[in-house]
Amino acid sequence: MPFDLHGLAWHRSIGKLIMQLDRPAFWSSLVRVLNEYVQIDNWVVLIFSQQQVDVVALPEVADAQEVDAFIHRYVKGLYLLDPFYIANRENPQSGFFHLLDIAPEYFVETEYYQQYFAHYISADEVQYNVQLDPDRTLCMSIGSKVRFSQEQITLLDIIKPWVTALMHQRMAFEVDANEHLAEPLSWPETVAQLATQITSRESDVLRLLLSGFSNKEVAGKLALSVETIKVHRRNLYAKLNVRSQSELFARFLMPKQDALAAR
Repeated sequence: MPFDLHGLAWHRSIGKLIMQLDRPAFWSSLVRVLNEYVQIDNWVVLIFSQQQVDVVALPEVADAQEVDAFIHRYVKGLYLLDPFYIANRENPQSGFFHLLDIAPEYFVETEYYQQYFAHYISADEVQYNVQLDPDRTLCMSIGSKVRFSQEQITLLDIIKPWVTALMHQRMAFEVDANEHLAEPLSWPETVAQLATQITSRESDVLRLLLSGFSNKEVAGKLALSVETIKVHRRNLYAKLNVRSQSELFARFLMPKQDALAAR
């Protein structure tokens, strides 16, 4: 279907969405409209904040295994390695964002990508963000099993004002937005439980390395030299008695039963 901002189909769809703002099916209705223009295989609506991720909406027909992985892995800690979460925490703002524009250099080599992203999100992801206050950002993440074309990315960016305005207005009716589907475990608590000998700076380095950032990228983010990052990395491996990124990932961010099975 050719996209035309002035087309009757688009305006009709927006009108219907406005009428759905106060109804439970709003989010799925919004996804159906977007799905007319790009392939959407999975989606979720979240609120990012400094200490946790709150779940606003999930697809009613989502696969049970996918939901389980999302609730028990992503919400409980893997979100800390999500490029979208990292980018938002570094610069909270409203807008439209594409994975290719924010992913770190070694993202596809990370355990997060191989054990979570590739299985449950697949090939590509975009996100609409609405800044609710200085700390909280409302996020609608859209995943696809195929790469979005440049034309589709441009299209999604063009309709950003419509989508983000609807998202913002919808929050007046999200009475359960603060009820978590699962209590997240914060990164400092995870670090404290598993390795009390790690310093605050080493914790920062560890999180960024697990996220797929190169030594150079980590150095730039923490205003340190590359050689200093290499020293921190060697010290982390020695203190935690691990030899690889996969061991670090299993130690910090996999459920205990999965970590045991991976040994």
